[in-house]
Amino acid sequence: MTLRSIKILVLLMVGVFCLIGAVFNLTSMEGDLAWVSLVVIGDGATGVADWQKIEAPWVVTICWAVIPLSKTLAGLLCLMGAGKMWSARHADASSFQGAKYVGLVGCGVMLAMLFGVFILIAETWFQQWQTPLGAGILGAAERYIVCIGVITFFVYLPDDESRTSVY
Repeated sequence: MTLRSIKILVLLMVGVFCLIGAVFNLTSMEGDLAWVSLVVIGDGATGVADWQKIEAPWVVTICWAVIPLSKTLAGLLCLMGAGKMWSARHADASSFQGAKYVGLVGCGVMLAMLFGVFILIAETWFQQWQTPLGAGILGAAERYIVCIGVITFFVYLPDDESRTSVY
């Protein structure tokens, strides 16, 4: 297996991960809305002022919708990127590097959603790091950020398939 093939494979896995997550969110919308509602009212957290809390159901729904929509977009971009990379797998280094762009944008969308929604909003704005709910969701979000971040960096790294050895 070549380094290019591994890069295609891990990008493909990020795409599948994102789409599975989106399907899960869409099929468990009612329960997810309840969780999002608890987060945006600052349930169980100290230091969340009344003016910070979001209680309007339509705003809660918009907050929730960002999650599966971002996952869907990221997943589709990653799969498209993996397809472009697959098509360019025998091309020169510059062409293969260019084929990575769409997939890297997909990873960026997922990283932005994870950091923005879970770290910036849930953890920082709504102080969910103080709650059992936050402990569960924030740990997972951080794990996903690290994994997808490392994969993004790995895929982005230029490679020269003319080298036959790493020594």
